[in-house]
Amino acid sequence: MKRLLIGLTALCAVVSFAPVALAVEDWVEVTENEVGDRFLVDRNSIENREGIIWYWEYRDFQEPNNAFVGVELEQPVYGALVYRSVDCTSLVSRLRRITVHGRGRQVIHRAVYDDNGRLVQPMRGSSSAEVLQFVCDQDQADEANATDESN
Repeated sequence: MKRLLIGLTALCAVVSFAPVALAVEDWVEVTENEVGDRFLVDRNSIENREGIIWYWEYRDFQEPNNAFVGVELEQPVYGALVYRSVDCTSLVSRLRRITVHGRGRQVIHRAVYDDNGRLVQPMRGSSSAEVLQFVCDQDQADEANATDESN
């Protein structure tokens, strides 16, 4: 009974925090920067909502990167699961949700910002800009495929 309650509690936490977690995930590594940090996007999470693209991203840090989180944490940050939205015209993105991981992928911080998340326009040529361009290109490819299928 105790195992069932623990399992149900974990399932409820996942469902309430990350609704796309129930979908089939298709994580693809978009890029790796010069220090070995990896940038991944769940292709199946890419969703166009009235011209704004929403998606899940995972950042895997080779060395601790607490500066990425923007809040003071006592434990070193080795990864972050991030829910973002991006305007593909301006390549400005908004942080919507974040789950920060320490070593061994243990959760050390969570935050839900929704419409109050910070806006970012990454520098052209940066790994972050590559991720945004990938997401926008995927959405355009999906739209082209949908148009071809309807003809």
